Amino acid sequence: MLNKLGGFIMKRKVVSMLLSAVMMLSLLTGCGSSTGATTSEPAAEPAKAATESTATAETTAEASTESADISGELNIIHYLTETAKLAALDGLVEGFKEEYPNITVNVEAMAMDNYSDVIKLRFSTDEAPDVIFGQPKSYTDLIDNGLIKDLSGEDFISRLSESSRNCVTYNDGVYGVALDQMANVVFYNKDIFDEQGLSVPTTYSEFIETCEALKSAGITPCAAGYQDDIAYGANWYTIYYGSKWNQAQNNAQELMDGASLADYPGYSEALDQWREIMLNYQNSDCKTIDTARAEQMFANGETGMIIIGTWGLGAIIDYNPDGNYGGFTYPSEENADECYVPVSIDDSWMISEGTPNEEAALAFLEYATRAEVNSKWCGTASQLSALEGVECDTLPQAAQDIAKEIATKKTTAWSSVSNFTGQFSTVYSNSLRDFAMDDEMTNEEFIMEMDEGFAAARK
Repeated sequence: MLNKLGGFIMKRKVVSMLLSAVMMLSLLTGCGSSTGATTSEPAAEPAKAATESTATAETTAEASTESADISGELNIIHYLTETAKLAALDGLVEGFKEEYPNITVNVEAMAMDNYSDVIKLRFSTDEAPDVIFGQPKSYTDLIDNGLIKDLSGEDFISRLSESSRNCVTYNDGVYGVALDQMANVVFYNKDIFDEQGLSVPTTYSEFIETCEALKSAGITPCAAGYQDDIAYGANWYTIYYGSKWNQAQNNAQELMDGASLADYPGYSEALDQWREIMLNYQNSDCKTIDTARAEQMFANGETGMIIIGTWGLGAIIDYNPDGNYGGFTYPSEENADECYVPVSIDDSWMISEGTPNEEAALAFLEYATRAEVNSKWCGTASQLSALEGVECDTLPQAAQDIAKEIATKKTTAWSSVSNFTGQFSTVYSNSLRDFAMDDEMTNEEFIMEMDEGFAAARK
């Protein structure tokens, strides 16, 4: 093993060279309910999230006897903003501190917009945090340079579901621990649908008919707010990373290697749908408000639907706990059987290689992956577990709807294949933002911007 302090210092120059290649953290990274594959067929029964197992209880007891022996400091950095996720993190940290009273835990929140810049800067100045929230496959440059710890040999990795483990595996190493999984879906107001006599749409034509019916009734069909990166990602990743992405699963790597976006019709098909929805069925002020405001609009019954990841459900419920919400798969196709659910981990927790606080960092991930601890996390965050056999009996109805969708429909696991990384990710992010903010931008202009940006990134 590397000398812990020396390893940081030796890598300083390497990370400095990485700083020019800024990568955007995946807004919806991860993979789905498939078991090792990039897509999966529906399961025979709805997925359940589980209760505490005897094995985990024994592990908890063993860990408790050792907790007093671990002391020091633990520095955690993240970019979480959702109130429910923040509450879940607070609960996780407090529980960890109770079990490990001799460890001082420092939690730092950063804005997503410059998060990866800050992480790289911290590494270059030997100030890297011990535990980092993020998707390993968006940080392959850091992994390649030995800056993120391989967790393959840790016992708690076996607690991850196979699909979740695939999402944090890179070059046969496991570089992160996911606590929950999410899907990109459509949430809808059940009361509004009932009042308007609407049923859940299962094809794209039915979805547009539903939007038209709501619009005719004086109800804005869909809430959106494009003033932050999360919002355009939530919409785009829902629309594209299901059936459209499934047309060419390895396109990210192929595009980084030199292919043109024009070679992948799924992108244009998804752009057409996104533009149609933006122009005709989302709130008129969608370009001047952010995700939080869009979530509030939907929660308060100002719109009939919202296209978003399940990570937003906790905030929606927090805005209006009495709301009657449901969820369904975004129907991108005219054949209902060909509509896929994009399912992913909600990023993960990584450990800096060579950190002097490695023992505390490993103890934190071991604690976080205990069944009873993870069940509490998922209940607070209103999310489905990324661990094997963990159950949460407090999931809201909308989350239960999505669990059933995942279990009974085809899913995609796009980020288990390849993600845009480094400068390619930045170009992708900027192009999506430009498309969302400019109603006049055509598909051809989007493709040109992407191709030119990727060509520059290859130099």
